[in-house]
Amino acid sequence: MVNEGVSFLQSAVDLGIKVDPDEAEACSRRKEFQDILRSEKNKYHQMIANDPTRTKSVVLGQLVVLADKLTREGEYDKAAGVLEKLAKLEGWQGADSNVNIFAGLTAKDIAEARARITKGLPGGPGEPNSTKPESGKLVN
Repeated sequence: MVNEGVSFLQSAVDLGIKVDPDEAEACSRRKEFQDILRSEKNKYHQMIANDPTRTKSVVLGQLVVLADKLTREGEYDKAAGVLEKLAKLEGWQGADSNVNIFAGLTAKDIAEARARITKGLPGGPGEPNSTKPESGKLVN
């Protein structure tokens, strides 16, 4: 029932158990049955979540297949949405595509590095300005 997403009645029919539709409905509404069903759904979802063969490439492949299927069905807007999600996962779109070279640096760290760099350059603080021409004169 959980794996296939079918009703209690359909499961009974699939198993070859003769059951009255009203009786099946009554059984499926019982609290005990609902508790067991919820528990089994949780076990099923846990099994799916812990599947070691599920990787990022598997998910990307599934998205491509879904986009193709939606396109064949004429659902172009939905297919575009799936492709947009695919692009984000691949890092082609969105904030994840930017590389932050300042990761972990504070504004103070950057200011100190800037001061050290400009101090070592000609024309920096404390250095004579030998690379710029004096007013009105050309430097060779």
